[in-house]
Amino acid sequence: MQFFVNDQPLSSEASLTLEQLLEQINQTDKGVALAINRQIVSRSRWPCKRIEEGDRITLIKATAGG
Repeated sequence: MQFFVNDQPLSSEASLTLEQLLEQINQTDKGVALAINRQIVSRSRWPCKRIEEGDRITLIKATAGG
């Protein structure tokens, strides 16, 4: 299965949830937001929301600054 994270192609042999994807790409920190195909997915749905073939995932990380 192929999908995209921030326009970068990724693939997986098995179906992944958003939570599993974040673990796989080492993005488990707080301050992360996700959208699939331009639709925000609430954090409470990450453990059950499955990625589908061709999905475009946008990962946004909050940063502190001044």
